[in-house]
Amino acid sequence: MSPTSLPGIEPLRRVLLPTDFSRGAANAAKRAVLLPFEKGARLHLVHVLPANVPEKLEDVMERQAEMKLESLRRQVHKEARQRGIKGVEVTALVRRGEPFVEIIRASRTLEADLIVLGRHGRRPLRDMFIGSTAERVIRKGEAPVLVVSGRAFHPYRRPLLAVGLDAASEFSLALMRRVLGPGAGSATLVHAFNIPFEDFLAPAKPGGREQSFRKEYRTEADSRIRKFLASERAAGLEWDVVLRAGDARALLIKEAVRRQSDLIVLGTHARQGLAHALLGSVAEWVVTTAPCDVLVGRPTPVEFQLP
Repeated sequence: MSPTSLPGIEPLRRVLLPTDFSRGAANAAKRAVLLPFEKGARLHLVHVLPANVPEKLEDVMERQAEMKLESLRRQVHKEARQRGIKGVEVTALVRRGEPFVEIIRASRTLEADLIVLGRHGRRPLRDMFIGSTAERVIRKGEAPVLVVSGRAFHPYRRPLLAVGLDAASEFSLALMRRVLGPGAGSATLVHAFNIPFEDFLAPAKPGGREQSFRKEYRTEADSRIRKFLASERAAGLEWDVVLRAGDARALLIKEAVRRQSDLIVLGTHARQGLAHALLGSVAEWVVTTAPCDVLVGRPTPVEFQLP
């Protein structure tokens, strides 16, 4: 069963690919053409010129941007056809203004299923695509954001799904299935659970009350994970479950490194951005430090008004 044929899982129809013509943006373009598209889908390229360009340079910069963008459009279209992706329309547009605002505005106009952004190496979040643009798009936009870390050579094969067993987890699972290529036959699920009053518990002793208390919470988490993986959306993949008590941030990065994951997927249910993301600041931490691509989505809408 292919990911896009799963019940309730819609294939990608409209993908937005912002570019600043950097290496990071080129990596994002390489990844974008590997995504599973529906026939007749649109891959929309956008480049945002600064709003404060001197008037005498406006026309020159706009023409140069349009030429670069058209060249990139042809290249992306060619690569898509070479990879057997037919019937996908590749379009391009130059906008002017604040980058994150124009990207969000374009995603709303397009009704984008996904925004694909590139970043430059494994540097802090503030150094990502056009400074803090990626961070702001994640914080203030509605569409899921795929942050691409490096060059892509094949569809995702080793995805890692972070779950908190809430509404964001169901959404993240569906989102992950939308971006997986047909070559993905397995996935890792990571769930970090908290034991109440852990700091006040004595070291566990065989048969002791502390050990029983910890076992109770682990058993409950394991039961909920099994129920989660019994859903139709989880079908078709062989799941490796990692269930640990402790800090979700450290566990996710550790498992991603150990398993050489090529994608981490997680959700955020915060209206005010990453500060209150899945299990606290997990989303912010993962986007900042992950050694691979990161896909972040929000199941509930935000109320950010564009200027």
